[in-house]
Amino acid sequence: MNPDDNIVNHKNELRQRMLTARASLSREQVDTMSRVITSRLEQLEPLRRAHSIMAFASIRNEIDLVCWIEKQFAQGITILLPRVEKNGQLTAVEFRGWENATAGPFGIREPIGEPFAPELIDAVLVPGLVFDARGYRLGYGKGYYDRFLPSLRRDAFRCGLCYDFQVVDDVYPHPGDIPVDWILTETSDIAVCRD
Repeated sequence: MNPDDNIVNHKNELRQRMLTARASLSREQVDTMSRVITSRLEQLEPLRRAHSIMAFASIRNEIDLVCWIEKQFAQGITILLPRVEKNGQLTAVEFRGWENATAGPFGIREPIGEPFAPELIDAVLVPGLVFDARGYRLGYGKGYYDRFLPSLRRDAFRCGLCYDFQVVDDVYPHPGDIPVDWILTETSDIAVCRD
């Protein structure tokens, strides 16, 4: 078996392990940890300064951002949510209330409206199945965020959100993978060092 096959197998095993671990969380555990994480989000200075923040609508026991999204929206922050376009690209679309969102191809609530210019986004909350201390992530394997994140301004704040158990030593990124600047869990902040 060549080394690339080993890495692919390792990533697939990591994804499966984290999907299983996350699926085993009770609704109460998800709610409790989500409240802690969203409370900690409100203390993050780059988010406090941001005028436009791309968040995400959770699926499969991901961190629930609904209350946080609604609070920021009510305070006049431009909140954006991802939408998968027909060409397979991820775009950011302005959130204007849940009544203006529909279920996308993966059952995720996606906003209706025109795409928002990526260069105007100040911060992005990035979901992931697994993160490592260098800020690299494993998602579901479709590469949506890896294609989207390079379209942001260089100074846009990229913050990965996950539970403690989803942070590992190494996700074995490949050259096209884009790391986040910060990882926030229910108990820790990991500031990612850049060369």
